Amino acid sequence: MFAHKRLNQIFHRLYIEKNCSSGILATEFSVSERTIRNDITELNTDLKKYQAKIISRRNLGYELLQKENVKQLFSEIDKQIISSNQQLETSEDRIRQLLLLLLLSEHELSLDELCTTIFVGRTTLLGYLRQLRLLLASYNLKITSKMNIGYKISGDESAIRQVISDQLIEKNFESYISQFSASEKELFDEIDLENLATAVASYFPPNQFRISDYNRKNFVIHLAISILRTTKKHKLETISNFFTIDKKIQSAMDELLSTIENDYQITFDLQERYWLYNHLFSDLQQEVHSNSQTTKIYQFIDQMLLEINEIIGENLLQDEILRQDLFVHFSSYLSLKELLKNKKNPLLPEIKKNFSYAFELAVLATNNSKWLSEFEFTEDDIGYLALHIAAAIERKKELSIHKKRVLIICGQGVSTSRLIEAMIKKRFSDKLEIVDIISYATFQLSEPQNVNLIISTIPLQNQQIPIVQIDFLDIKQGMEKIDEILAIEEKHLALTKLFDASMFVINNQKTTRDTLINSIGNILEEQEVVNIGFTKKVLEREHIAPTNITDLIAIPHAIDANIKQTKIFVYISQSPIIWRDDKTVKIIFLLAVAEEDKENLHTFFEYLSDLVENKKLQQKIGNSQNFEMFLSSLF
Repeated sequence: MFAHKRLNQIFHRLYIEKNCSSGILATEFSVSERTIRNDITELNTDLKKYQAKIISRRNLGYELLQKENVKQLFSEIDKQIISSNQQLETSEDRIRQLLLLLLLSEHELSLDELCTTIFVGRTTLLGYLRQLRLLLASYNLKITSKMNIGYKISGDESAIRQVISDQLIEKNFESYISQFSASEKELFDEIDLENLATAVASYFPPNQFRISDYNRKNFVIHLAISILRTTKKHKLETISNFFTIDKKIQSAMDELLSTIENDYQITFDLQERYWLYNHLFSDLQQEVHSNSQTTKIYQFIDQMLLEINEIIGENLLQDEILRQDLFVHFSSYLSLKELLKNKKNPLLPEIKKNFSYAFELAVLATNNSKWLSEFEFTEDDIGYLALHIAAAIERKKELSIHKKRVLIICGQGVSTSRLIEAMIKKRFSDKLEIVDIISYATFQLSEPQNVNLIISTIPLQNQQIPIVQIDFLDIKQGMEKIDEILAIEEKHLALTKLFDASMFVINNQKTTRDTLINSIGNILEEQEVVNIGFTKKVLEREHIAPTNITDLIAIPHAIDANIKQTKIFVYISQSPIIWRDDKTVKIIFLLAVAEEDKENLHTFFEYLSDLVENKKLQQKIGNSQNFEMFLSSLF
């Protein structure tokens, strides 16, 4: 490898091509021909140890001699260039990389350096800088330039950190909560992010501190930003401390910061600690409040619900879950309103589209409150409030019938979990019962009990319980996934209803086809499922065309007008039964089919068409030791 990227690229170009002029190279790299000549001189100095050389041929350009001596060097540089190009495939990727370079550089970066690093020309780079200037203006930051030196971002340290958090951390990818991305590891390449996350979990365990998985990850990122900037000696301007800190939280925070200071040989000054306290508290759902604050918040909540009831007639006054959720929301959110004034609600479009009624109630509630008027609520604020109201409205609609028990695992906090809860109740109120809503960190502490289905915003693996993973930014698609699972399970339920423990036999005695059919026919007659004559019809059907459909399965059957409900007798033989010629079976489904019961017959034959293609499933059914094992082996 050479001293900088442009040298690598020139060498790469000359290795591939026989000749290349200085004019072409100067144009490609947006530099002067004089700069190219200096680069060639520098390359030749390094190529001496490889016994290779670049020469200039009149009217042809530069040519690399003794290429065989630098074959390995070319291979290494080629891999590096391919990797870099793959990482910067789009203009968005290159602009992000440019922002990363400017934010993390400790000195001005020249135009040539930036062009070489992100593989673009000067004109393109200047266009990218214009786009970044517009972006950074919203943070009160500027890109300054010094003649013949380069470019640098200038402004408040807290704003620079906010840009790092907002623009360099991709928070919408599905594994944001459960793992660290390649871009996060690149940004914090000298910080052990996994160890940092473990430390946060140790000092702020999920069973003692209410922090959503999403916010817990955010706090880890803010800690990493603090370590990165403190290590580089960047000082914060004066930071206000918005909080009276609970002793338990203060103690945990002090111990965590002390551990980090020891690990990275840094010291967090008072302003740095205030910055971290503010971000911890923006992520922490506090449970400790003064009595006066608690009373004031609950008085407001009751007043708000009373106004909704009196003006609209929507009575939510007795919903204790709503009152508690609103208390947690207001007690933490209002104190952070100034700190979070630029924070956008990513769910707002989804909320307004799917819960327009609840959104209007939230607008009504905030506009009619003198107490809230001082906080200047925006649409983003009202959106979070609407989620809680929407969930309460859906709770009112619940039907008291048998439902599948559902556990929701949500890493994005109370508001998002309430949105998911509300949408599930709106669409599946007659089928699903939500037993709990927990964070990913809480889920990891113990196995879920008495749950039929898990709905998670975080990728989960190796679970015995069916899991539906949904994207919290595309919850509608998640609802469709749940629909599909419920439709499949309804088919399974319809099939299992065709079977009965009283019509299930496992036998290891040798028998013949006709003897077996007669024996089953007698049992069905005794249970008054079929009338006399049914067995004769089954045998006649077998003599016309035997019903063995695989090497293991036969389906003897007959349709009888006297049968009121379709039933299936299951006989599993430990010994093969000769069904016709030399063909044997071990699993017999004898069908007593009601003439008008076409739906159940269709359900069974639809299942059968899949079963005949699945030999492993056939063997699993054949190995059943009792009726319960048989039912569980059907799917």
